Amino acid sequence: MSRQQSDAKIVLFGGIEVDISQFDFNDHSSRVASVKIANIIFIALVLTTVALRIFARVKYVRRIFADDILIIFAAVFTVALALTCIAATAHGLGQHVWILPVQTLFETMKSCILYLYVCQVLYAFSIALTKIAIISSYLRFIQDKPFRLAMYITSIIIASLWVTGVFVTIFQCRPISGAWNFTISRKCVDYIDYLYASSAVNVATDIILCILPLPHLWRLNMPLKQRLILCALLAGGASACVVGMVRIGYLHHLRVLDLTYQSVPCLILSVGECSLGIITVSIPPLRPLARRFFPSAMRSNPSTSSQPRTWHVRLSSIPPSQNRTPLDAEVKHESTTSYESSHTRTSG
Repeated sequence: MSRQQSDAKIVLFGGIEVDISQFDFNDHSSRVASVKIANIIFIALVLTTVALRIFARVKYVRRIFADDILIIFAAVFTVALALTCIAATAHGLGQHVWILPVQTLFETMKSCILYLYVCQVLYAFSIALTKIAIISSYLRFIQDKPFRLAMYITSIIIASLWVTGVFVTIFQCRPISGAWNFTISRKCVDYIDYLYASSAVNVATDIILCILPLPHLWRLNMPLKQRLILCALLAGGASACVVGMVRIGYLHHLRVLDLTYQSVPCLILSVGECSLGIITVSIPPLRPLARRFFPSAMRSNPSTSSQPRTWHVRLSSIPPSQNRTPLDAEVKHESTTSYESSHTRTSG
């Protein structure tokens, strides 16, 4: 004990005076199961969605775009982030610090903090790649110059935050090992304050990516039903923005000594934010796959006239236009291929 006090609530922990008055030593609850279950679900959803996206591109569009490649890399880092969280449960993550074995307490704490350190680097890669993939998909079919300029500026901000995040995380302490080894002499920046600032910028870019494209998507040369679905899916991307906001509210838990237990909500929200972004932006490319397996649900009936009922037949009859966007060409290619295959089967 570092000094005599009547309440005896100040103890030495790794050479640091720590107030343990807030500790509830009778609390033996665990968040290990929550970490494992949540991350396994996120891994399954991300892998399934991205796999279906790439399958739909190869099978029906017969082309892979830049945003597809970026999403693949974003998925790799998100899965790596989730797996790192799961692996950290073997090193104390999800358990109260007072439940950990006393004999190996310091080593367990250092190992757990090292895993959290790696998680922050993976998160910076995952969230940045996801957002740049979203911007890449917008730029592929929205030609409005002011919008494209806004997206280029936003991508520069995201890339800058990405590089800064990785740099600050790695070099937050001198020596570098001081970030997870609290028993050595070290000099560190206030990393939690940085997380507050970077998270606020992340949320701001989320809002920009959700709001700015809506009027442009609404004006696409697509049936009303499909435009409504596309805009609704984009609005669904706001869920990642909400998760990012909620995550900010849990950052103060990273300042406490009971880090192995209190950091769990922030970690799960980090993986959830990355996963929801990947899943949301991957749903629109699944359109041709949905038409193949759920044709009745994908029909468009804009009027009661004698126009063909199926979307792919109507789109294949649209005459060429100088104003057609790349997305229109992509959709027409998908539709013509579907129509020709069905016409061949009917004729045979």
